[in-house]
Amino acid sequence: MVDAWLVTGGRDVPWALAPLYADARHRVLHSPKLAPHLDIILGDGYADSDDHLRWVINGRVGEIEAWAKQIREDSDG
Repeated sequence: MVDAWLVTGGRDVPWALAPLYADARHRVLHSPKLAPHLDIILGDGYADSDDHLRWVINGRVGEIEAWAKQIREDSDG
């Protein structure tokens, strides 16, 4: 029996977090500021964190965007 949901990009999200992940992904994809950062915002290191997913769903777009940009900058340089 499978205990995770395989989502786009090959990530496994625990079934218990699937509703939160779906809501977070919906918000990111429908935000012009967040959509370019989907790979970071819902990346492997964060997609299985209840707190992170709730922050993506309820947090300020500008704050989430700034965080994602900083992560990208740190990983590029």
